[in-house]
Amino acid sequence: MTIRKLLHWITPLTLGALVGLYEILHGLYYVLYGTPEQKRDYPLEIVLGLPIMVICLGGHWVISRLTHSNTRTIWIIESILVGLTLYGFYRS
Repeated sequence: MTIRKLLHWITPLTLGALVGLYEILHGLYYVLYGTPEQKRDYPLEIVLGLPIMVICLGGHWVISRLTHSNTRTIWIIESILVGLTLYGFYRS
């Protein structure tokens, strides 16, 4: 696997999808093995992790198609989108 191919698949939005997957697995673990209070509270992580993962993967797919798989352009656009999202999150 070349570096270009690796950089095409590991982008800011695919890393965001990994965060969503982590939330899903973390919530699922506490739903299955947690205390009764945790079993009540952690399904929200599963519910919030699913749209994060789907939006990040869908956004990556759309941006990849729009830029004709140009790795540099994908990284620039996704970095700007992730930066704006983080900026808005910390400003609210």
